[in-house]
Parts: sequence; C-alpha cells; structure tokens
Amino acid sequence: MKPTPATTSLERLTTDRVVPVLRYADAATAGYAAEIAVQAGCRTIELTWTIPAVADLVRALRDEHGDTITLGVGTVLNERQAREALVAGADFLVAPALVAGIADMAHAAGALCLLGAFTPSEVLAARQAGADIVKIFPAETGGPRHLAALKSVFPDTVFCPTGGVTQQNMHEYFAAGAALVGIGSNLYDKAAFAARDTAALVQQVRQTREAAHG
Repeated sequence: MKPTPATTSLERLTTDRVVPVLRYADAATAGYAAEIAVQAGCRTIELTWTIPAVADLVRALRDEHGDTITLGVGTVLNERQAREALVAGADFLVAPALVAGIADMAHAAGALCLLGAFTPSEVLAARQAGADIVKIFPAETGGPRHLAALKSVFPDTVFCPTGGVTQQNMHEYFAAGAALVGIGSNLYDKAAFAARDTAALVQQVRQTREAAHG
C-alpha cells in the first residue's frame, strides 16, 4: 500500500528527531536559515506564522525543493491561519495550544497537526481534538521530569517538547519519552548566523542531527 502524505510526514518527523523551528522578523532571514537546515540534511522544517509573508516562503521552498522536504507552519492560532498555511502547501500545522478545528482541517488536506499542551488535562484535550503529535510547550518550564511524568500517563502519545531544547539537553528529553524535539534559536550559533558563515552553520546543524541519533 502506498503511504499517504500524512504517513510520510509523520515518519520523517519521528525519524529526523530534530525539527528546526524558524522564527525570524523577516522572510529573507528565515529563508536563509531554512536553506542552512536543508544543506545540513534536515528533511523537516517548521516556519512560524509570525514570519512576514510566511505562506509565500512556504511556496518558495516547495518550488525549490519539492517533496524532498516536509514543511510545517507553526504558531497557528486560528482556522484562518491554518487554512492559508495548508493552501500554501504546508505538510503539518503546529499550534502552541489547543486550537479547535485545525486538526480536522489538516487531516482533510492530508496534513498532520501538532497541538500544544502542558498539563495532563491539556494533553488529553489535544489527543481528543485529533492531534497526531502533542507539542509540550514551553518544555523548559517543566523540563524532562515533567515530560517523563506525562509519558507515564500517556504512553502511546507522540510527544515533541519545544522551547528551551538544545543539543546539550535534548537527550534528556529523548530519555524522558520524546519522539522528537523542536529546536529554535538554539540550533544556530548566533555569531556565525550574524556573520552568515554558512559552512560553520551547516556543520553545527549536522552535528546536532548526528548527536540526536547517537
């Protein structure tokens, strides 16, 4: 049986283990960060809705890379944003909280949905709303021990902690039950990024990816 787009996206997310979460004040900078991630071997990238004209950036990356990368739009807060992201070609939607209706919209478009949660009640609500993956946010507030406690209650839930995750602490989250992690600004060395030192940045992201599978 041929895998569905949603199945392929889920496999890529859980196989890659590290998802770059790109949040920048302009599309050009976000596009540069995305290209670094692609050069480093990342097959999944999340672009936050807060990036100006993020839908256009999704289309541009899709035109450039086709289906070789799985693109998500994060910080989705309502159905209008979800719809625009899906029309632009997003493979998955990410919300920092429970946003009613967007999981159904994603599934109707053959896409995935990650809904945010922090407490057991919120995890249960996200699951009931149709979340394919539950995003634990902000992860650093509770840390790995908090995630481990949630995993013990919801052992069959796919968890993705985001917020404060780094190369140095991600293995603590994996050990606690995370299937994958989202890493934002911590993924790129700030000095190298400011200098647009592409070679150094690509090497850094590769090292993080390798460490995630080590």
